[in-house]
Amino acid sequence: MASYIINSARYATPIYPHDANIIVSLLDLNLPRPGEEEYDTDHTPPPFEIFEAGTGMGSLTLHLARALHAGNPAIPPSLRNALCSARYKRDEFGLDLSPEVSAEYDTYKNNRRAILHTLDRNPKHSKAAHSLIRQFRRALYFPTVDFHVGSIDEYLSSRLAQTNNEPFLSHAILDLPSAHDHAEPVIQALHSNGLLIIFTPSISQIADFQAWILRSGQPIRPERVIELPVSTTADGVRDTGGGKEWDVKTVIPKDQPDGAPVQVMRPRVGDRIAGGGFVAVMRRWPAGQVPSEAQSLGDEAVSELDELSGTDEVPESEKPSESS
Repeated sequence: MASYIINSARYATPIYPHDANIIVSLLDLNLPRPGEEEYDTDHTPPPFEIFEAGTGMGSLTLHLARALHAGNPAIPPSLRNALCSARYKRDEFGLDLSPEVSAEYDTYKNNRRAILHTLDRNPKHSKAAHSLIRQFRRALYFPTVDFHVGSIDEYLSSRLAQTNNEPFLSHAILDLPSAHDHAEPVIQALHSNGLLIIFTPSISQIADFQAWILRSGQPIRPERVIELPVSTTADGVRDTGGGKEWDVKTVIPKDQPDGAPVQVMRPRVGDRIAGGGFVAVMRRWPAGQVPSEAQSLGDEAVSELDELSGTDEVPESEKPSESS
């Protein structure tokens, strides 16, 4: 998958595969296969839904779809073949399917237990990501994803209206600038205990988001902030699978063609740096606990500042005495 993503055409900067793997692992997704869990047949549980804002190239979308794939029923081979061979519509977004195939596909989508909603404001980005995911392993993960073009507020407002303002998202990921300007409807749509992940290139953007949480009293609590590692690759980008590459080989010195083999073990010097950035993980809390949680977070920050301001750089006992 990593090589496929890196070598595909792109209209937006991708989230590199090793970064996407880390982000997916932070969600700790453990979905059962269909039929593995019992439930009341009269009250079918709602599907597990994840929202991604900022589809971009579709790299993270593809990784998320792979993680959700096992939670859905198997797609009939005939329907999968039809999705692979269908052409795109000329004047609108989507595949040009026959009425019979379209009805079968709608029936399948209504029975999904895991859904990834990915949204981008740029139609060009969404179309490219749509093609990227459909062409990977013959649309293996394609039926798990619903693509949307437009604004976050428009899409989530319409969904919340359908659910009488009841939360419906299990997790959400925001990969866009000024995430705090778009986060309020996302937080409203999150189930209690759901995770909100913010991906940014700058740590100051994470700080701006946390400051917005305190100012607005949002029902969400920061849990951790991590820096994503960069990776270096030699001879151009291969798959950016992460980690630091080493050059390990056995050679025979040129000046000693009859000599004993020599082992070479050293870090490989890369010619390109890929990936990196910052990720904040936050958890949706019940609305009734917001004031106390926000206040405690603010008090903690103030106490840390007071502690730092009250600490001398050099203790008085260790300062040198003045010479006469």
